[in-house]
Amino acid sequence: MEIKINPKKKDLGYAVMNINKVAVYIIVICSMIFLNVNFSSAHGLNYEIERLGNNKERVILKWSNEEEKKGFALVYHYFANGKTLHIGYELKEGYPTEAYLDYDLNSVLYPIRVNLHEVGKNDDTPFTDINGLETEEYIRHLHDVGIINGFPDGAFLPENPISRAEFVVIMVKALGIEGKSRNIKGFVDIDRHWARDYILLAADNGLISGYEDGTVRPDKPITVAEVSSILARSFSFKTTKNGIYSKVRQDKWYSAAVKKMFDVGILNTKDSIYNFFDEESNISRANCAMMISRAISTY
Repeated sequence: MEIKINPKKKDLGYAVMNINKVAVYIIVICSMIFLNVNFSSAHGLNYEIERLGNNKERVILKWSNEEEKKGFALVYHYFANGKTLHIGYELKEGYPTEAYLDYDLNSVLYPIRVNLHEVGKNDDTPFTDINGLETEEYIRHLHDVGIINGFPDGAFLPENPISRAEFVVIMVKALGIEGKSRNIKGFVDIDRHWARDYILLAADNGLISGYEDGTVRPDKPITVAEVSSILARSFSFKTTKNGIYSKVRQDKWYSAAVKKMFDVGILNTKDSIYNFFDEESNISRANCAMMISRAISTY
C-alpha cells in the first residue's frame, strides 16, 4: 500500500441523484468505479474513495474542522479479513490536512469498509454499548458514513427492535435517495409522523408499499423477513451462490428473499442470529445494522 500526502484540495460531496429507479440509485451510490463517494467520519476526518487505473483504489483523507488549527499524520493502516481498512491517525498543529492511501484491488475483497481511529484516544467507540459485540464493526461502519445515530445518552441499544420507520430512514440514507416525494396521498397513518418524508420517498422508489388498508404502520417493529425482502429488491448483488439452509422456511412470501440474503452473504449460518433463526421475529438494531452494512459492501 502506498501512502502519500495529497497536495491538491478536492471538493468532496455526495452525488446528487435525480433518477427514480432504485436500481440506478444503487449503482450511483454504491459503485466506486466511476464516482468518488464522500463519507463523513465521526472521528473528525472525511474520507473519499477514488478508483484509479491499473486495478487500484485510493482512500483520500481530509481533516475538515477548520476551527481547530490542526492537521493529522497517519500512524498505522492495515486490512482485517481483506475487507476492512483500519487507519490510525494522530492530530497535531502543523500537520498536513490531507493525505491518501493507495492499495491494489487484487489484495482485498472489493468494495472495502474504512474504520478510522485516533491514536491515544482511550475510547473512540461511537456508542457506549457496542464494545465487543459481534456486530460492532457494522454499527461503526454505518455510523462513520453518517447513516445511523444513537440516542442522546450515547447508547445504541443494539438488542432493541427497530421500527419500520427507523429502517426506512436508514435505507433512504444508505441508498442516497434525495428529493421531495411526489406522492400526494401517501399513507393514512403518517401525516404527522417524524419520518413521513422518508417513508414517502421510500414508497416512491419502490422500497415499501404499505398494507392493503392504506397504512404503513411506521412504529411497528420490522421483522427479519421484511428487512430481507426490502434489501433483496433494493440492491443488485454481483455474486451469489445456491446454498441449502435448514432453518430457512420454504414456500412463504419471504422465502426467496431470505434465502438470497444467505446466498449473497448478507446473512451467514455462523452469525448468532442463525442460532435461533426465525424470519417472522423482530430484528434487533444490531442485526439490522449488520445486514445493511454488508449489503452496502456486497452489492
